[in-house]
Amino acid sequence: MKRLKCNVGEYGVIVNQREEFLILRLPLNKEFAKEMWMFPGGRLDADDQPELGLQREVLEETSLKIKIIAPVHVARWGIENPSKYSVFFLCRLIGKQEVKISHEHIESKWIKFSDIEKIPWHNINSKLAAKKSKILLAKGF
Repeated sequence: MKRLKCNVGEYGVIVNQREEFLILRLPLNKEFAKEMWMFPGGRLDADDQPELGLQREVLEETSLKIKIIAPVHVARWGIENPSKYSVFFLCRLIGKQEVKISHEHIESKWIKFSDIEKIPWHNINSKLAAKKSKILLAKGF
């Protein structure tokens, strides 16, 4: 049996006190020719534990501290070799809401869950993660 080799990305659907979630805008370049938004996160390092890896990525990209609540969506996509898997987590903001974005993004916004359909998402998996997070929050998570 051939074992799967893959990269794992983790992304946080970070919810603030007003039940809004954070999205980050990608810079325009050859890969992203139009406005696109995504959740904070990134690839795990080889020695990362899942929760600590996501907390590190979010801190690097936004200067925010988070509490991870639950996984909400898992996806495999792209033509990369090795394959890319991503896990999206519902997270709560801890402390201040002041976002300081890294060089990887050009803007941040706190968005209401009622605006999910209006966002030009980087990919369908981010949109699905937002919708699933909305459902979990409605159940009291």
